[in-house]
Amino acid sequence: MKALVWKFLVLVLVVFIMGQVGGSCSNCIDLLVVITSPTNGSTVSDMVELKASVVGSLASSVTRVEFTITGGPYPPSIFTAYPPSYSTDWDTTTFVNGTYSIKAKAYASGGTTRESPTISVTVNNDIKWTFMVYINGDNNLESVVQADLNEMMAVGSTNKLDIIVQVDKYQESGCWRYKVNQGTLTTLATLPEQDFGDPNVLLNFIDWAMTNYPASRYVLVIWDHGGGWRRKAGEAIKGISYDDHGSHIDTVELGNVFASISRPIHIVGMDACLMQMEEVAHQIMFRGYYLVASEETIPGNGWPYDDILQELKNNPNIELSTFTEKIVNHYVAEYPGGGVTLSSRILYSREVAYKANDLAHAIRNNQNAWGTVKEIISSTQRYYYSDYKDLYDFAKRLKDNGLIPTAIKNAAQAVMNAINNVVIAEGHNGTSMANSHGISIWLPHSTDQLNAGKAGYSLLDFAHDTEWDEMLDDLY
Repeated sequence: MKALVWKFLVLVLVVFIMGQVGGSCSNCIDLLVVITSPTNGSTVSDMVELKASVVGSLASSVTRVEFTITGGPYPPSIFTAYPPSYSTDWDTTTFVNGTYSIKAKAYASGGTTRESPTISVTVNNDIKWTFMVYINGDNNLESVVQADLNEMMAVGSTNKLDIIVQVDKYQESGCWRYKVNQGTLTTLATLPEQDFGDPNVLLNFIDWAMTNYPASRYVLVIWDHGGGWRRKAGEAIKGISYDDHGSHIDTVELGNVFASISRPIHIVGMDACLMQMEEVAHQIMFRGYYLVASEETIPGNGWPYDDILQELKNNPNIELSTFTEKIVNHYVAEYPGGGVTLSSRILYSREVAYKANDLAHAIRNNQNAWGTVKEIISSTQRYYYSDYKDLYDFAKRLKDNGLIPTAIKNAAQAVMNAINNVVIAEGHNGTSMANSHGISIWLPHSTDQLNAGKAGYSLLDFAHDTEWDEMLDDLY
């Protein structure tokens, strides 16, 4: 009844404004915006349509409507909708349960703006998790597959948590889908031998798990060797999920997988080496909320799944960002001997890419500084592949160097600010990792390194969208 009353009031107001009652209207309002979905006072869950109606003499010139949602422990969130529908989606599962206020603001040509009345809604999601693990043990990591399965079985699935794995092994033909219960594995499917380096095999697993184990929050962990984006001369682009009986998933293919899934994955985890790169994040950003991965290599024992899953079992209502922070903390604590990194970052923001592009542009426009920039690249925090370097450390060294022009310094500071904005948690152990800040990037320090990688790099979205590769060409 409340929804019907609200819609009726909106209709009456629109009809009155447009002068359709009793003849023409000489003093019609120029612009009015009203939220039509969700309705005021309603309770919402899962994916919700945000929709507005705009009327008035300037309605046809409205270029966008911004919905601002306030409430909970978050800063205001802005969702933008465009004509003609002025509709967009709000995934309420990324917000804690509680009451939120929503206001719409319409932007018309000539700078005219109008705001809607504020409405209030209650988010009430019955939080359930599906924790998917794609375990490619069809290689020299086969010996540690069972150890990680044992860690998962130490916790097991609950009525709020489904732990679903697909496992391939080197010395056994076939692969298996399991539901991990406390102390046991329940076989869900036995499949013929699969090439876990085929992106379609990964996509099929994701779609199957999300269809058969629907949840309000999804985690996908890709478990295997990793190599960031990198390729060597004569090789395909290195990526993730290396199958010694088949191939591997390169970075472009990984992006295609994420573009093809039916709905976003809330947390993407890479229990694989060297995957916390801006180039990798940029390739998959529109189908995930958070990425948890390492700038450096990962020890064979990988993530401590017992500690990580216990967090979900103890508190299924945990916030997404808080859970990613817990993953980072448990992992770093697992390896006190040093030489490890792990970080959590926001995936759906392009801020780092934009600012990295601005930095590349500033460097290209200051040729007199190129020699100093190359010296700084050589001294920047590096990882197992020496042309993978920490982006924040590079920017900080530029900013702190007295020979660097102001334009580059300012752009470098903007990169540092952007990284601080998107990195949720970062941890590392060991003096060799001391200048790690959570995001690495390709920074070759020689012509040979550049030439070995540039052909593969040019295929990446990050290379298409920024001047980073052009900057490297200029430097070397």
